[in-house]
Amino acid sequence: MTWLQGGPFLEISFLLMLDSDRKSFLDFILTKLKTVKPTVELATTITELKEKISEFTIGYADDDKDPNSKFYYQTQIPVYVDTDGKRKSILSLRQISNKLIAVDFWFFGSEWDAPEWNQKGITEKQLPIFKDFLNNLFDTFDFILGTMGYENSVTQLFDTNEPWPNDTYSLDNINKQSFQVDHYFALIVANKKYIDLHDNDGGKIIGQRQIFETEK
Repeated sequence: MTWLQGGPFLEISFLLMLDSDRKSFLDFILTKLKTVKPTVELATTITELKEKISEFTIGYADDDKDPNSKFYYQTQIPVYVDTDGKRKSILSLRQISNKLIAVDFWFFGSEWDAPEWNQKGITEKQLPIFKDFLNNLFDTFDFILGTMGYENSVTQLFDTNEPWPNDTYSLDNINKQSFQVDHYFALIVANKKYIDLHDNDGGKIIGQRQIFETEK
């Protein structure tokens, strides 16, 4: 059975620099997630986790019969996240360029529960809990750029329509004019060490954190 069903999905998404091999990177992610609040718990067997790690570290070809085929390094790991109660999520990792990894948590985002799938919905009053989760992930990973939105990932902020992996997904190609919170994103958090948004209106700065968010 598919771990998450239905929709829409609320996505908590952020960018990290790939400054090691993929195996070491994924080990780093899984180790650091043990310290994050709210609690993140893997929902796989040891064998399943090894398969997920292999998908990301070894990758797979778009066409395994073509020696010049594009390779993808991505995986989706079922997890539980204790956001106002234990709920299903998918931890997605995608290498989108030579140096950047997109990390996403997907949640069932309907306002109504789906007990037939054992999936809790997310009410408007619960959205601040998920904003806190993104901010806690910033504290843990010191990420480059993070977003929270329905059916939208941090990769939407790049000024490119190329399918990943592609080196148009570079920090120089982030569209700063798109840093507006609206029906696409409820929260955007940018790290001043990597992205300077002092010319963008509507944000606030807390330390290295540049924050754009909706009132709700």
